[in-house]
Amino acid sequence: MIESRTAKTEHSATPLRALVVDDSTTIRRLMDLTLTPLGIEVEFADRGEEALVQVKRNHYDIVFLDIMLPGIDGYRVCKQIKAEKNTRDIPVVMLTSKGTAFDRVRGLMAGTDVYLTKPLDRGQLIQALSNCLTAWQQPVAANLPTNIPS
Repeated sequence: MIESRTAKTEHSATPLRALVVDDSTTIRRLMDLTLTPLGIEVEFADRGEEALVQVKRNHYDIVFLDIMLPGIDGYRVCKQIKAEKNTRDIPVVMLTSKGTAFDRVRGLMAGTDVYLTKPLDRGQLIQALSNCLTAWQQPVAANLPTNIPS
């Protein structure tokens, strides 16, 4: 299943594009409610294979990736994104319920830029987004809110 939602704000004429990869409709909805008001165009995939097709076909400024997915897991998706010349610079934020030190190291070894555990904290999510985008797109990151109530 691939879904897309777009919103533009006064911050940017061309919205940032994010791919959210999670098999949970609840998490996809939460990410939509968090990212769309920030003017980010959000697209969704619920399987690892779909995510890889989408990343190769479309340009994304950031990918939010669950680890436990049907088919190809998030670790392998991240590794493949980071292995490709055209996609290796896309920041990948892992969103997962797997919070052990082993899982975090495994995520870092796969190439994730940020590792967040569920349940998601909106402030941490926006901070991770800001940190990733500051590294890649300073002017856009400057428009993200800094004080976000949870």
